[in-house]
Amino acid sequence: MEQNNHDFSIPQRQPSVAIGIILIKFFRMTVKAMWPILLSLVIGRRAGSTFDDIILYVVIGFAVYNLLGSILTYFRFYYYIKDNAIVLDKGVLKKTRTNIPFERIQTINFSQNLLHQLFNVVSVEIDSAGANKSEISIDALRKNEAIALRDYIMAEKKQLIEESGTEEEKTISADKNPSDLLLHLKPGDLIKVGVSQNHLRSMGIIFAFVFTTINEITDNISDFIADQLGQYESYVVDNTLFAFVASVVLVTVISFLFSLVNSILKYYDLKLWLSNNGLKLVRGLLNREEVTINKNKVQMVSWSTNPIRKIFKMYTLQIAQASSSEVNAQKSKINVPGSYKHQISKVINMVFPSEYLGAEAKHFISPLIKLRIILFYGLIPSALGLSTWFLIGEAAFYFLLILPLSFFLGRAYYKKRSYEINEELIRSNSGIVGTENVLTQIHKVQAVRVKQSWYQRRKQLATIKVYTAAGELSIPFISLSEALQLESFILYRIQTDKREWM
Repeated sequence: MEQNNHDFSIPQRQPSVAIGIILIKFFRMTVKAMWPILLSLVIGRRAGSTFDDIILYVVIGFAVYNLLGSILTYFRFYYYIKDNAIVLDKGVLKKTRTNIPFERIQTINFSQNLLHQLFNVVSVEIDSAGANKSEISIDALRKNEAIALRDYIMAEKKQLIEESGTEEEKTISADKNPSDLLLHLKPGDLIKVGVSQNHLRSMGIIFAFVFTTINEITDNISDFIADQLGQYESYVVDNTLFAFVASVVLVTVISFLFSLVNSILKYYDLKLWLSNNGLKLVRGLLNREEVTINKNKVQMVSWSTNPIRKIFKMYTLQIAQASSSEVNAQKSKINVPGSYKHQISKVINMVFPSEYLGAEAKHFISPLIKLRIILFYGLIPSALGLSTWFLIGEAAFYFLLILPLSFFLGRAYYKKRSYEINEELIRSNSGIVGTENVLTQIHKVQAVRVKQSWYQRRKQLATIKVYTAAGELSIPFISLSEALQLESFILYRIQTDKREWM
């Protein structure tokens, strides 16, 4: 089997640089599992402590184990092609063989970290239909060899489909159109994406890391903070307001910079190509990723925005692919920030039949949802806050400010929560401060469920959940009769539609 001067029929190992890459992967796994112990050894190690010495020996033992494991893993790893399938043999103590026929392969994706880029190698992940994760993962292949392997497999798969595939598969396989560059995040767009990120989430990550680290260093966080601030006690007492404002500004600036840097590292030089077969996404600075998205495997397309991103007329496009496990479903969702409306329209027209993309009437949920939000996010928290009056005094009355906020949340949620449906598609619209729209094709739905809480049963209301291989779509607080009609309609369309769902 010759393809681009590569004979893939012969079992072969990865290039020798794979030993270092495997070692780093083992090292990262060890550090991730044992970082609190390592941190306490570095910062709080006591000279002459027998217990600390034992822990240090254990860490050294793990390091030696990782080194030997990476070398043995390298020498026991082979891949090759046989009988129109890619085969992977691996295992140190327990040998395993993975065999994936070409017709089951959905995508072949590449990724590169700094070490990969330095040695011009790529990590290869081969994803098959129905797998809950990449069934074949190769830590390092020379880039030209990886491209040749991908081209060979996809060419052979195309030939098999032309010989024995369905008419729909043959039509997609026969696509000769070159990929069009749909989106390219330039430096200006990348800055806008970073500026409009969720900085509150970044703030939460920073606080979680700081307090977790402090907790591992010292047994009592409050005592630690008191000791650190004790020397400034007179200053803090006299300048409480200034210190509070300065702290808020500092944390906000750090969170903003964290979001900005994270966006640049993750989405640097992001490019999205579009063809009749699907999409190809390339992104990243330190970790370069190349992801192929098969058109048939796309289950949901969603687009969302927030107030800052709305000023830039930008959206975050999310493409959810089929996944056989709920845990892996989140990983199979690909985010493309910095998208504009015309680009989203092109993606939607590629995935879904254009004749079904008309302007459908919006169906709104019950206005009783506003009372539900006011109760759980306004009245109950306010009552609990007021109950602390005997502890904090008049400051407890500040909790009453939650009430008008809950009125705003309820009104905004009700105004934006709706759905649209026709013979082919179902679309969910939601949001409070921002907006989110989710679109899926009915024939790809795998299950429908009508749920009722105790309150909904009293009011003859229900929530309908639509499940696909990439996640679920929910429509809450509609009338029970409407939910049952929707359930019957969707089940009828699933049973009468003979198209494959992926």
